[in-house]
Amino acid sequence: MTSTIFFIVLAIYVITGGVVARFVKSKADFYVMGEKGTTVLIVGTLAATYLSAVTLLGISGQSYAEGPLVIAALGSFGAWIGTLLAVIYIGRKMKALGCHTMPDFFEKRFNNKKVSIIALIIMIIGLLGYGVIQLIGAGLVLSQVTGIAFPWMIVLFTVALLVFCALGGMYGVVITDTIMLFTMLAISCIIAPYLIGQAGFENMKALGEQLPYYWSIGGTEQRPIGWSISQFLVWILFFSCTPALVSRVFPAKNDFVILKSAVIGVFLAPFMQVIVFIAAGSMRVLQPGIENTDNVMIIGFLEHVPSFLGGIGLAGLMASIMSTASTLFVLVGFALARDLYEHLNEKKMDEKQSLRLGRYAQILVAAVVCIIAIMRPSAIYWISIYAGAIFGVGWLPTVVGGLEWKRMNSKAAVGSMLIGTGAFILIDELSRRGVMPLPEQLDSLMISFAVGVAALLIIGFSTRPNEYEMEYFHTMKNTSIADKTIQEITAEKDGLSKLKKQYKQTMVISVSFIFVATIIWGYFFIRLGL
Repeated sequence: MTSTIFFIVLAIYVITGGVVARFVKSKADFYVMGEKGTTVLIVGTLAATYLSAVTLLGISGQSYAEGPLVIAALGSFGAWIGTLLAVIYIGRKMKALGCHTMPDFFEKRFNNKKVSIIALIIMIIGLLGYGVIQLIGAGLVLSQVTGIAFPWMIVLFTVALLVFCALGGMYGVVITDTIMLFTMLAISCIIAPYLIGQAGFENMKALGEQLPYYWSIGGTEQRPIGWSISQFLVWILFFSCTPALVSRVFPAKNDFVILKSAVIGVFLAPFMQVIVFIAAGSMRVLQPGIENTDNVMIIGFLEHVPSFLGGIGLAGLMASIMSTASTLFVLVGFALARDLYEHLNEKKMDEKQSLRLGRYAQILVAAVVCIIAIMRPSAIYWISIYAGAIFGVGWLPTVVGGLEWKRMNSKAAVGSMLIGTGAFILIDELSRRGVMPLPEQLDSLMISFAVGVAALLIIGFSTRPNEYEMEYFHTMKNTSIADKTIQEITAEKDGLSKLKKQYKQTMVISVSFIFVATIIWGYFFIRLGL
């Protein structure tokens, strides 16, 4: 049953990818799906990034061992704020400037090859590290479950991903992400609640008597409140500038789609994660004593739910891997083909040549990722440590400074990216090796972020922007995606009534999801006696 469902879902993704490729007629289709993304599609591709293999394996294991609230109480809601910033603040502003990729912003804002190359290197390292390590870890688990040898599992994934990534580009990723979201939602809406129901709320509440502090923010390890707050801040920094979220705004049809997607998406961010973390806590009732806690949810899928639901759960895990890996393939492929080869080398290419180059770049990325994953080198684990954090320390200060600060210039950008990233690697390694131990409530990401901001301010006040940077800053400040959307809609027939309808829809969605969120979290708060 498990293997059958696995192959059925894989086939659906591949067939969908092949069909979607027929819609790709131009570079705009390939890179931003012609900016035709509807609310459903943008929500689908945004939400598909939340329930990752890291969530279903590592963090769920921590929730099983220490208590669900250790990460759920502040970490997931830090992700909520980070997602809101990524979509409403950074993504909207970059889309207004006509960015098709995040490196576009660095090129447009500074017109400096050093800045663009450093930004590209940070992006490639971050995405490769984060994507490949997920592929390795989850591939190992799924190969044991399905009986498919690990190398063949990785090859299957790679081939399937190439069908909709290399052929369909952003079109393929957005549409398949939306389909994948339904299997992921099945985990949060059906399978996780089923596990919670099997355990029973009273039995789950009783865990606090057997395991002191299990239902506290500090968990069974009694972590200080400062540590929980640091996790809250770290998740904000990570999510607010990660290309996996920001780039999902670029295909949106207009500003109303972005706003509605943000409302629904930021609701799904904690919802899809926290329910799974609580379910991981329920597994402490159903099957205490699991030593390899990374496999907690896998064991729940296989042993504590009907086989059909278990197969759907594993398909959801596979979808979470494929969604992350497709992001890796597409964004790194875009970076190599469009941002590095075409733009930095100033190569003039027609539509067909550009599409061909973009597809070749993704095939190259896929081959490299596949080989690395099959080899399973320990070095990739070292890279993965910095993968998630590198955007927060390497990009975020420069992006916010570039958007908001008049004195921001290429020298400050280069200094902030290099010093912030270098400080994170140095501090984290010294702390990890015991040379410079940090207080538990102080994360190395927070320190290096502060160092990066300080470097940006010092260099920015010590230097001056050139004429291009000053002119572009003023152009940027006079550019608004909201104004563009209003102009486009009012220019249509019955434009004013359509505009009023969009405003009304946005307000209804906002109020409705606030109401739904209050009911859901209030229900769990009361039933668990928190």
